[in-house]
Amino acid sequence: MVWDGIIACYLFLAGLGAGAFALAALAGFVKPDAVKLRTLGYLIAPIAVAVGTVLLMVDAKAGLQNPLRFFGLLANFSSVMAWGVVILVVFMVVSVIALVIMLRKKTTPRALDIVGLVCAVAVAVYTGLLLGDAPGFPLWNPIVLPLLFLVSALSTGFAAVLLVAHIMKSAEPKTVCFLKKTG
Repeated sequence: MVWDGIIACYLFLAGLGAGAFALAALAGFVKPDAVKLRTLGYLIAPIAVAVGTVLLMVDAKAGLQNPLRFFGLLANFSSVMAWGVVILVVFMVVSVIALVIMLRKKTTPRALDIVGLVCAVAVAVYTGLLLGDAPGFPLWNPIVLPLLFLVSALSTGFAAVLLVAHIMKSAEPKTVCFLKKTG
């Protein structure tokens, strides 16, 4: 099995989207009135993961001609890839719902943030599990790799949201306790 640059882009975008959602949800727990920052996170999350998923479909030769082919993976729940499809679909649904609610009400239900945060962590960790499951790469430790992907996802997602907030000249990152030193 050979994975090329398209898969690397997918892994990066999926992690970025998961991290962006995590920042938005965590900011909602500690500073619910950080509306711009949270909206940016909820906006970046589904876009990044959707673009990454389309790249994944293109790489799998399904492309845009036969996207339903991925649902065929659901016939084998012993496969890490099957769980990946479920995780991506559930995350996309939750992140779009959170974005719509945030745009309309300027806040999201705490339960939705918790479910989305769990889904975001699952998106970030499952890619590490997938690579850790690949035969022939002993350095891809199946215990360490998911944690590495989680930390990487959080850092890239946080960085993307903070970069856009900085470009928009938002002062909100300085008001969120765990982001005070980012400004």
